[in-house]
Parts: sequence; structure tokens; C-alpha cells
Amino acid sequence: MPDTAFSSPLPSPNISIPSPNLSPATKSSDEHPPTPRPVRVLCLHGYSSNGILLEKHLQPIRSRLPQSWEWHYIDGDYPVPLSTSPPGEHSCRSYYPTPDAHHIDEAHCQVHLYTLLNGLGYDIILGFGQGAALAASILLHEQRDWQIGESEFKLGVFFSSTIPYAKCLQAGYNARHVFGIEGETPEVVKDRPTDVPGEMLPTEEQNRFQCQEHETVWEEDFNVVKRVDKDGVVWRAETRLCMSLEGHEGCRGARKTDKTVVVDKGERTFYQMFHPDVEEARIQIPTVHIHGRNDPWRVQGRALMRMCDEDKVQYAIHEGGHEIPGWGEDLDDVVEAIREGLKEAGIPLEDDE
Repeated sequence: MPDTAFSSPLPSPNISIPSPNLSPATKSSDEHPPTPRPVRVLCLHGYSSNGILLEKHLQPIRSRLPQSWEWHYIDGDYPVPLSTSPPGEHSCRSYYPTPDAHHIDEAHCQVHLYTLLNGLGYDIILGFGQGAALAASILLHEQRDWQIGESEFKLGVFFSSTIPYAKCLQAGYNARHVFGIEGETPEVVKDRPTDVPGEMLPTEEQNRFQCQEHETVWEEDFNVVKRVDKDGVVWRAETRLCMSLEGHEGCRGARKTDKTVVVDKGERTFYQMFHPDVEEARIQIPTVHIHGRNDPWRVQGRALMRMCDEDKVQYAIHEGGHEIPGWGEDLDDVVEAIREGLKEAGIPLEDDE
């Protein structure tokens, strides 16, 4: 019996479709063989970011890779609550406000629709934070649902990834209780384990990080019941996060907003956390994993590594936190890991003459 999945309509997304300067297709003939297309990279930004910011942060890395490559960026559908950025293309966005199965399915649809509209084909899928988790979820579902021999992509590059979530209900841990949804477990997920490993839950260090870097979501009575972090994870109020309207030292504080995230506590709300202990699917293409030594989410990224073919994994750790390094030895190490991944994937490392 196939897995249960949410079937959402095609989104009316805020999709940023690039208009690359592509030369007209050359007709195939003995005299005029078709011109090889450039390597194409599909890029997914982190929570509370956008494609423009990700492009800026990737520039030091891009400068050390072939200049003929095309880099395409998808902006998430959801504006981030309490975003202080101006409206329009520079606004901060996310692919999902909370990683329940419905929103994960919706995010998958956005990415697949983008690739269909472009019709170009992509060699590399690259993500940061929430974008890396979404990229990993897409690759895991390729293996889990389609059981395909070859992925659409040749290489996955994950910067500061958090743990990916599934769009179907018979995958990973049933993590509803982690998100404050209590009560009787619906029949459709009763056979899924619920003992989510402790290291996957927020620590005090992560709470401090969230206090400084994230904002609070308020319900209509302005009592805190949920909080959405930088990578789209919603934690319960019991996790000792800052809940003061004025904030405190080291915290930006919070303010009332009409952009609330209301988590439906009914039986249609499911959180299915991919984890190597309870999920057999493995990403088969080569992957590159990059984390900061001081990144509070590093433990989740290491769990993702275990859901990849261990013989095709490249790993780099830098001295920073939840960020993309842009200089010094950290940048050298990251670029070297990516270049090793490219070799494993059979992607050219130099521009064609």
C-alpha cells in the first residue's frame, strides 16, 4: 500500500525564475555538433533569507568555481513573520512556516514546479539551513517513493543543514508531540516511533541562539504558544525561549504582528522527522556537508550525513556558526570539499576551452 501523502494544488508561488543568457540551441549535425550546456546549480536559501542574500553569501565560493556555471535561486513562498526587511524582492522568506507534512509537500511542489517551468535540468542542488533540509528531503523522497536508479541531480551540497522532514506519513519519527500536539495518535501514524532522540530537540545553547537570531509568533490573545526559528522549526513554549514583549539583554525582543502561524492541532497536522535510526532510504548521489564548529544545529546536520551514501560523503567544518564562510582557511576547506564532491559526481572542475 503506498505511503499516505498530502496532495496540495500547485502553489501560486513567489518564484524567482531567472532569465539566463542562453544561446539558441544548435541543430545536431556532423558539421555542427550541439554545444554542451553549462553546469547548472539550483540554490535554496535559509529561513528568513532570500535568493539575493544567498547569492551574495556564496560569491566567495562561486569565484573559485568555473565561471561558466549558471546559478538559479528560488525564493520561498512564505514571508517571514516580523520581518523588518522592505517588501518586494528583498523581503525575508521561507519555504515553509513549520515543517508539518502538508507544508513540506507544498515546498516540494514549489521546487518541482520551478524546475518544470525552466525545463533546463540541474546538475547540483545546494541549500543553506532550511533550504538544505528541503533539498535533502527532496533527495530522500526520490529514493523512498520513486526508487529511481538515478537522481535528477548529480551532487547535493548542504550548508548548515537542519534535520529534514517528510511529506508522507509513513516515514521517520512521528514528531507531533515535539511540536505540542498531544492527545490520541491518529491511526495513520500509530505504527511510527515517537521516541525522538534527545539530541534532535532544542538545547539551552540553541535556545540562546534562537533568542538572539529569531522572532516570536503570537496568537490573537498575544500569549506565546509557538515560536518559529530561523530554519522553520516550531518549538513549544516550554523550551525556555524569550517570551517578553520587551525582550532582554542580548535579545531583539518581539512585537505584535498580524502575520501569525497557527498550527492546527487536529488530526490532519503531522510532523514526520527523517532520521537514520528509523528510515532506510539513503541519498545515493555524492553529497557535501558543511557546518560551523559553533553551529547549534550541527548535530542535526550530522544526522543527515548518516542518511547519505557514506562512500560518497565529503565533509568540511569551519570555525564559525550558522553561516557560510567567506574567507581564509575556512573558505579554502569548504571549496576543497566541494571540489572533491564534484570529482565524485563527474562534474567538470574547469571551464570548457
